[in-house]
Amino acid sequence: MNKISSSKKNASVKTVINILSVLSLATPSVSLAEGLSFTKSQEEIAESKAARLQSQCSQARSEITAAKNKIAEACRKAGMGSGCAEKAQACSETLGTDSFDTTDAIGTLMGLPAGSNIGGSCPQMNGRDYYDEKKRLEQEIKDTQKDIAELADDEAEIKETFNTTIQELQQALTDAQQELEETKTSLDEQEREKISEFQASQTAAKEKLREYNSKIISLRSEMTNAVREKATKMLELTAETSKFACNQEYTKAAEAYGKVNASSSGNHISKAKAQKAAALDAFNKCMNRFQQARISLNEQSTAKMESINDQIRNAEASTDELNDSLNLASNQLDQMKADTTKRKSQAEKKVTDLMTLTQNKMQAAQENMQTKLKALATKQQSYTEALNRANNGLMTLGPAPKRGAEYTSEEASSEISAQTEIIEDVKTTVESNSELAAQCHLGDAAKGSSKRSRSSGSKTGRK
Repeated sequence: MNKISSSKKNASVKTVINILSVLSLATPSVSLAEGLSFTKSQEEIAESKAARLQSQCSQARSEITAAKNKIAEACRKAGMGSGCAEKAQACSETLGTDSFDTTDAIGTLMGLPAGSNIGGSCPQMNGRDYYDEKKRLEQEIKDTQKDIAELADDEAEIKETFNTTIQELQQALTDAQQELEETKTSLDEQEREKISEFQASQTAAKEKLREYNSKIISLRSEMTNAVREKATKMLELTAETSKFACNQEYTKAAEAYGKVNASSSGNHISKAKAQKAAALDAFNKCMNRFQQARISLNEQSTAKMESINDQIRNAEASTDELNDSLNLASNQLDQMKADTTKRKSQAEKKVTDLMTLTQNKMQAAQENMQTKLKALATKQQSYTEALNRANNGLMTLGPAPKRGAEYTSEEASSEISAQTEIIEDVKTTVESNSELAAQCHLGDAAKGSSKRSRSSGSKTGRK
């Protein structure tokens, strides 16, 4: 704004310099004309001087007209209407103060009552900038209000997510606890079934053991009888018994041999030999029968005792197997009880670990929610501050200029001040030359404008 005023002042200075240059050149010409009166008549000199003064007057009027046209153009571009110069100067002084805050402050600075509306006489911006800025601020307010509303949705979503997470964790823990109870119940049922099966198998096995033990006793009794029977029969087949029996047969044969030997027949000797051989053969055969009988008795007794021993061994093996089965079943029952206790402990530990994990997850979820809510609060504060700034900016835009206004009141004031200074300088220059002033009547209205312009220019210079 000050740049505009400075440029206009330079223009006014150049204009005054041009006029003074014309006047300085004009004066020697008059003196020269007067000095050369011997060549021109007084009438010609007077006509030349009048023409010169008329030209200078026309130039001054053109300068003033051009300045007034520029003032009118500045008023038009500022959209101020009547009293444009005074309004522009007043607004420039008001808006130029450092204490400007709101439109009410403008009115206060202009001497208006508090809360007064200055009627759009002091807009801070031109039409394009004002409505662009207003549109921008209104859009910013709308967008910020939308952002704040979305923050409320985000907050609701964060809390809903937290509640859903907590519910899911609690449900998972409840399910785990229920599963633990079901597992313990199932393990107890399995244990009871195993114990029942074990007891039934123990009862059956013990019954079998009693049967096998009875059988073993019976077989051992048979073994004893077999040994006794063998011993008894072997007594009947001893060497003395067999010899005694065989000797009887030999004796019978020997008697026949004796009879033959005592005969007086011619072949008694050969018969006696034959009879003797028959007696010996009978004895040997008898002994052989006894021997075979002993062998047969031994073989039968051995086979019978071996059979009994085999049955005893089988019964004892079955007994051992049953005892092993009973021991194994007892060990398996103990192992099953240990496994049941272990599985219960593992299931309980799983639930305990899940409880700890659930608590940690709940705490983490709560901390996460608090962090997000804190971030939302920071955003909300930032949006609120931005909304306040936009509202303050909208409130402090000041009165709305006309949409077609190209100048602000201060820019118009600077332009008007510069042009009024030009008018004042031109009039001062004209009035400084009495002949030119007498020839060129600029009018009282122009003088009034000059005085106002002078006053306006001095104020502008103080700023």
